[in-house]
Amino acid sequence: MDNRFKLKDTAIRFKASSLFSLYFLINLFIVQSILANQSLAIITGTGIPISGLNKWYNSAPVVGLQYIIDTNENMQTIIEFHFQSYTDNSLSDREFYWVVDRNNYKSPDANANMNCLDFIIKSRISFPDKSRTFGKKQLNPFASYGLGLYYYNHEVSGLIYPGQSKKPLDTEFQLSPITDKRYAWGANVGFGFETILTNNLDLVIDVNYNTAIGYLRPFEDWGLKEVMPLQFLTIGLGFNYNY
Repeated sequence: MDNRFKLKDTAIRFKASSLFSLYFLINLFIVQSILANQSLAIITGTGIPISGLNKWYNSAPVVGLQYIIDTNENMQTIIEFHFQSYTDNSLSDREFYWVVDRNNYKSPDANANMNCLDFIIKSRISFPDKSRTFGKKQLNPFASYGLGLYYYNHEVSGLIYPGQSKKPLDTEFQLSPITDKRYAWGANVGFGFETILTNNLDLVIDVNYNTAIGYLRPFEDWGLKEVMPLQFLTIGLGFNYNY
């Protein structure tokens, strides 16, 4: 069988298994939530790329939603969505070395961006015996862990083709734009604090580490190595409405 058909078949199988797993997890979550206390949360914060991804991008805003059910007195099960868009990149400032005239050149039209969307199901464990008072508010610490599916769309364009062999360098001769769209399984662990604002409203501050089994292809002429897995931190501020 042609390798192209094998790769296409593998991709189809992966997407099908991913959708089936998500369907199973959602149904399990719904059954679990029928008799439990529930709440909704709106999240805003900052995504901070690390471990190679920070060579490509600086921090970016994050927005998200959470649906929360109380599993027991000190544990919650959470289903959450986040979106973040990385646009503040270093590509236009990076130089490549052209062997023909032994000079370094920037690509003034270079641009890169990456949009990320994740779906995560996780558990949050509270530690009421470790609570602290700050001002007139009681801060309740917690830790969380979960698994999820991450989707990312990475686009690169405007790079001057470095394989030219004739002087002068033609800055209009550019590499074809590249787009990578992938789904990747990943994990999420974090910690934070929760405090009660009113009878129905809580404030949550947390820090999460995310890792997804995806990759960004290398652009070694510009000093950018392959990034795998994709890793980033999120610092979030959320408001939980208990209904």
